[in-house]
Amino acid sequence: MLIGIIPAVDVIRFIADPVVITTRLFTALLMNIEVSMFKKVIIAIVVLILVLLVVGYLLPRSYSVSRSSFIEASADKIYASVIDLKSWPEWTPWNEEMDPTIQYACSGSGVGSVSRWTSDNIGVGYLEVTSAEEGHGIVYELHFEGSAPADGVVQITQMKGGCEVMWKMSGEGV
Repeated sequence: MLIGIIPAVDVIRFIADPVVITTRLFTALLMNIEVSMFKKVIIAIVVLILVLLVVGYLLPRSYSVSRSSFIEASADKIYASVIDLKSWPEWTPWNEEMDPTIQYACSGSGVGSVSRWTSDNIGVGYLEVTSAEEGHGIVYELHFEGSAPADGVVQITQMKGGCEVMWKMSGEGV
């Protein structure tokens, strides 16, 4: 083993100068350890990347998110606020409080109405109402520049003392 790490000529010199050869032996061993550790780190990084790629490939391509809240108001009053896209900045979290750079432009009313926005933080996109049922909610398509469109629903269910409002969005991953 000693011969494999240090040339035979140096083994002969060891007899003449043990300090020099001991220093070279430790240097050779340390270099061998550093190369070995470097290889292990590279292998670990490659394995981690492969695992992440496999897990990402196995994840579903579609998503669905929903939230609901009880609001003490009539279904007609809630519906009027939901169908009027001009009123969305008053109650949606995507407004000037969250992003002072957001600019909205709305056109139309009811089915077919469109709300467009530009923002430094949120990006560019638009929302279009595709169907509506008075007092019960709306269905819409949401488009962000560079992303696949998403389908959204705001469903209003009349209950004692108010309404349960359920928001749902689903789509395909990029």
